Amino acid sequence: MVYTYSVSELCTRIQDRIAGDVRLHDVWARGELSNVVNHSSGHRYFTLKDSEAQISCVMFRSHAADLDFVLRDGMNVRVFGDVGFYKARGNVQLQVRSISPDTGIGRSAMELEFLRRRLAAEGLFAPERKRPLPRYPERIGIVTSLDGAALRDVIRSLGRYPARIILSPATVQGDTAAQSMIFALRALRGKADVIILCRGGGSAEDLSPFNDEHLARAIAESDAPVISAVGHEVDITVADLVADVRASTPTAAAKLAVPDVEEIRLRLRNLEDRMTWAIDSHLERIRSRLDYLSRGIEARRMYALLERRETRLRDLSRRLLDAAGSIVDSRVRRLEISRARLDSASPLAVLSRGYTMVVGPEGVVCRAADLSTGDDIRLVFSDGEACCRVNGIELRKSGRGGLG
Repeated sequence: MVYTYSVSELCTRIQDRIAGDVRLHDVWARGELSNVVNHSSGHRYFTLKDSEAQISCVMFRSHAADLDFVLRDGMNVRVFGDVGFYKARGNVQLQVRSISPDTGIGRSAMELEFLRRRLAAEGLFAPERKRPLPRYPERIGIVTSLDGAALRDVIRSLGRYPARIILSPATVQGDTAAQSMIFALRALRGKADVIILCRGGGSAEDLSPFNDEHLARAIAESDAPVISAVGHEVDITVADLVADVRASTPTAAAKLAVPDVEEIRLRLRNLEDRMTWAIDSHLERIRSRLDYLSRGIEARRMYALLERRETRLRDLSRRLLDAAGSIVDSRVRRLEISRARLDSASPLAVLSRGYTMVVGPEGVVCRAADLSTGDDIRLVFSDGEACCRVNGIELRKSGRGGLG
């Protein structure tokens, strides 16, 4: 049967185990103070930390009475004491018996904090300054060491994504690392769509180049978005804060830089299925339309032929009417001309101008010589006739004037 501990029993067991480990007694530790509480009871409570971890500490009044300086946040100190277990709260803590000022880590941490505050005030960490990563980058720049595992992790994680990989090698550890990475970043200007700045994990001293102010400004000035992947999840550097995107590891950075290939394949398959369905649906609609048109094609042809014949008939009727009207007009004009000619040749027309026609027993008398005294004649005027008898005849001697 499995034994189940109560909380008290479990904490007692932990306390006994820690108390029985001689390696946790009379230990020295160094680090930076934070969360310092100088309690009115005389006890001192604080946290001792470095860049990677922290531990709660207590210095009881009996030992704190010998302190000759005031504990403050940010101080670098060396402490001596025992690792204990505070059963009431279930906390592991360092019970400090002696403490003295130290140099190094605390001062560096304070300088780093001052740098972070200054850059933050300038807006280098502002979210609105950070640029989005390209969805489908064609050129991926990598700034890291040629010999480090980070490069292999990035290339392996990029997989078969079809992008051009541009390696800009740099030293990522040591006194010259910051300047080397600055040169590598600037060498990628205009050549990459996204840049991965990476290295593997390490101590605070190993990661110190990534806290360089000049490197931070070079990242901010990059013309392409920068993914910072420095150390592990617990390591946050100035480069991480100023970069457009922070990744916990180089592998995670590579996955952020490119879309998931399987996701792209799935999306393409979905698009292919949708396109196939759309084409099939369109073809089906066309087939239905063709069937409908084929059923009505004969009727449409008949109606079209009839319409053309009706149009032709209307055109011929119009042309016939126009031709008939033209012929009638021509005949009328000719008739008027003939009538005018007849009128001009009619005797009545001559009589209407003041002339008189003489009609004798034998007909129209054209010469006076054809008449005899005593003949009965008729004088025909334009508006009537007059009956007369010839009493005398006078003939002209010539055709112009004299009497005969």
